[in-house]
Amino acid sequence: MSVQAEDLIRIAQKVLDIVGVIDYSELQLIYALKTEGKWKVSFAYEYSLGRSTIGKIGSFAVDAESGDIEGMWLDRSWK
Repeated sequence: MSVQAEDLIRIAQKVLDIVGVIDYSELQLIYALKTEGKWKVSFAYEYSLGRSTIGKIGSFAVDAESGDIEGMWLDRSWK
């Protein structure tokens, strides 16, 4: 199995599931680079916290051949 660009949104959803983010919306890829056999990807998403909507940015690295997630981070947030 080789990971294609169209698979990256599904992997971003899996990353959010792994870290326990279940109620989110507006998931968008904002950066994807395939280099040295890996995809390096950043994404943005929103979730509701009470009456506020919080935006967050996450990142992950995934092996381009196997699809194994090699690292994941949830970085910044904004209101």
